[in-house]
Amino acid sequence: MSAPCGTMVIHPTDGGNIHAFKAITPCAILDILSPPYSSEDGRHCSYFRRCQKADPSGILSNRSKGSEIVWLEEHQPPNKFVIKRDLYTGPPLNL
Repeated sequence: MSAPCGTMVIHPTDGGNIHAFKAITPCAILDILSPPYSSEDGRHCSYFRRCQKADPSGILSNRSKGSEIVWLEEHQPPNKFVIKRDLYTGPPLNL
């Protein structure tokens, strides 16, 4: 997507809620989560990056299309990554 763009809705039941943002210029993302992340309630938020090894498991060594697969590893976001949380108090959302 590129600015200006409309609203996007990502539903976990429609193929997962895995998304990535790569900012070319400084930007802000408004991410409304309902229900919000909560490790205590089983809604953990994880951050991933591309794995340095092309095939850490070794299972794709004989596949000719292995380049279409990206391996991810969980990691902590960098210190400059800032999340500000607040309670949504706007009008009801009908998604």
